[in-house]
Amino acid sequence: MQAAVHAFGSSRLASALAAAVLVASLAGCTGAPDPPDQPSPTAASPTATTTAPTEPAFAAVLKDYSENVRAGGATAVIVQLKSRVGEWSSADGVRNLETREPVQLTDQIHVGDITMTMVAVSVLKLVEEGEIELDDAIQEYLPDFESIIKPPGPITIRSLLSHRSGMPDYWYALFQMGKAGDQPMSLEERLGAAATARWTGGSGSLYSYSNTNYSALALLVEKLRGQDIGTVIRADNVEPLGLQDTLMTGDEPGPRQLVHGYTQSESGELVDNALSPFHRGSPDAGLISTVPELNTFFAALQKGTLVTRQTLEEMHHPKYQEFGLGLVRRYDSCSNNDYFGHIGVVRGYAALALISADGSRQVAMAVARAPKPDLIGFDDPQAVEMAKAAVDALNLAC
Repeated sequence: MQAAVHAFGSSRLASALAAAVLVASLAGCTGAPDPPDQPSPTAASPTATTTAPTEPAFAAVLKDYSENVRAGGATAVIVQLKSRVGEWSSADGVRNLETREPVQLTDQIHVGDITMTMVAVSVLKLVEEGEIELDDAIQEYLPDFESIIKPPGPITIRSLLSHRSGMPDYWYALFQMGKAGDQPMSLEERLGAAATARWTGGSGSLYSYSNTNYSALALLVEKLRGQDIGTVIRADNVEPLGLQDTLMTGDEPGPRQLVHGYTQSESGELVDNALSPFHRGSPDAGLISTVPELNTFFAALQKGTLVTRQTLEEMHHPKYQEFGLGLVRRYDSCSNNDYFGHIGVVRGYAALALISADGSRQVAMAVARAPKPDLIGFDDPQAVEMAKAAVDALNLAC
């Protein structure tokens, strides 16, 4: 396996060079005879020390995480942290197990649930334009919603964005039915799968993460925009930022250099999950992007480039606690505020992007997981481990 690591240089190198020049010039100015040859102090003296550039503490956390995940069988790990005190990036592993080409920082990868943040931006732009309001019931715009999923009452757009609708998760329903495969599914079919499970409540329910919320929101966006969700995401999020390698699975042109993520079937066979048809057009897991472009997107969102400051404040509102409007929240001990972003998990892959409230620190990470039996979950143990490493590193980059 090959790894590429990039970090800040150190002023120590410049100081060392200056010192060497000074010593050389002093030696040339003396008239005394040359002393006898002496062994090099760095080679022979037990007290001699060398001055190697020190690695920032935040880089050490990310490096340890990457090494540990790779040692556990992950085929690729890509990380980029940006802050005022330093930047660190790493690309370790291979693009796929057939060619064994070394992975690069700018390689594309499935980013799973991070797709939801871009869907949220598209929904909130409709709010800004006065087409909808956050506390409108989605039934006002989607008359078929009632018959497909049979909600217990009016389901607000706000509750869908913040996972407080009480709507069952179609992922869980498919697994319960033994139908979670690789076949493409329409948005209506995803809602229909969720309809086989019980609602946990209605709008205003306690936070309960459900991918189905974003299938409903995507249907809303598609109806009001008259375009598929991938096209709308591109117009609202990708093109304004000039992102070159962020697209919906199934969109053309396809990925250039895609990292492959593997799982293991029940019979022990290796399954390549790259470009799974199941993710085509998926508003909760369909996005392909790169680690640097994830950082670019969340930096622009945090700056107020994609939505207004008022909208951004609503996305961040503390009343939402662990999940805002399309955004995960994690505590920032540096500023006693929060980091905002998202975590994404799909078969064979995990990804994350977080940025501080003031935009001064951010990290994006992507992993092609160890080829093991299917493990999917927004908050599964591996995703929790990734989030902890990210937050620990950001807290050391103050």
